[in-house]
Amino acid sequence: MKRLMFLVAAVLACHSMQAQYFCTTEGTELHYVNYDEIGQSTSDETMTVSKVEKVDGKLQAAYYDKIVTTKAKNNTSYTLFNWSYDGANTVCTEDLMYGPYVDSDSDPDKYNEAARLGLLEKLKFKGDNSFTIKDGAKGGESIPDRSYQVVCNMLKNEVNVSGAAYMGNETISTTAGKFDCVKISYLQRTKIVLKTTTLRVTEWYAKGVGLVKSEAYDTKGNLDSKTLLVKIVKK
Repeated sequence: MKRLMFLVAAVLACHSMQAQYFCTTEGTELHYVNYDEIGQSTSDETMTVSKVEKVDGKLQAAYYDKIVTTKAKNNTSYTLFNWSYDGANTVCTEDLMYGPYVDSDSDPDKYNEAARLGLLEKLKFKGDNSFTIKDGAKGGESIPDRSYQVVCNMLKNEVNVSGAAYMGNETISTTAGKFDCVKISYLQRTKIVLKTTTLRVTEWYAKGVGLVKSEAYDTKGNLDSKTLLVKIVKK
């Protein structure tokens, strides 16, 4: 009986370890390719998993993202995604201050909360750009709207996400492997000065990985862009 209880506990522990929708193995590299509306590659991304820790009962990890754009000058940019899991919800927030910090030729290793807060004020960030993936969500279940604004290159950017919902589960195959994913869809409106762009975005996330695939379509149903996970390199 004790042996049976131990085996059950071990299975539950393994399930719990893989419940979050992000990788928790430090040094792992997630490689993505971004495509335009005609299927041509526009940029390559490498997300490196770092700072995996448990804080106040939440499992946390950081994804440092290097983006290399093809056929462009000064073609390398950076961003940072912070993930957390509280046992029921996976939350991801893109740190929109990290890119401007690196672009200012500051030392990435010295990026801290003080630097982030200083840039938040300078770039006039307001709102909420996080998103949550709930364990066990059913197809058709809605996700709260969210919006934020930030000043980039002296231009005010406003982003509004609405009509988000879980679309069930789907298996996605890429060159990185086969993944059981939760499917999410939402409407994203981006306004820069007087120009507004509206896209219907669909994303697929896998437990223990994160984003596997993303597609964005314009209001006429034409493909605008696509992102695919193409390789996972474990250190």
